[in-house]
Amino acid sequence: MKLCVSNQFIEHQVYELSEMIQKSTLYKFVGFELAENVQVSSSAQTKDGLALISKVILEDENGTIYYVAPNQNGLRFAEKEITYKEYKKLQKNETQNAILTFLGILAVFGVLMVSMAKLFI
Repeated sequence: MKLCVSNQFIEHQVYELSEMIQKSTLYKFVGFELAENVQVSSSAQTKDGLALISKVILEDENGTIYYVAPNQNGLRFAEKEITYKEYKKLQKNETQNAILTFLGILAVFGVLMVSMAKLFI
């Protein structure tokens, strides 16, 4: 039995969050940045389906451009619940947590491997 997550599912989730940001933003919506570093102004639809959106581009009343990820933190920034500085801090914390979790899992597997090796040798 093979367990995997479809890329289409991930693309669809990212697309939905991007659309939510576009509809509920209190900033001016500029466009999307696709995973291939292509910027589009209105839709992330391609002839093959949904393109993977890496950033949503927003602009404030002073003309400052913001690139936010299509996630809950990006949505909170777009709705002006948090500042851009807070958004960047949250993103950094999530990245650090993901790295630490990954390293923790590797350490646990390493300890298990050494324990199993000592048990059978």
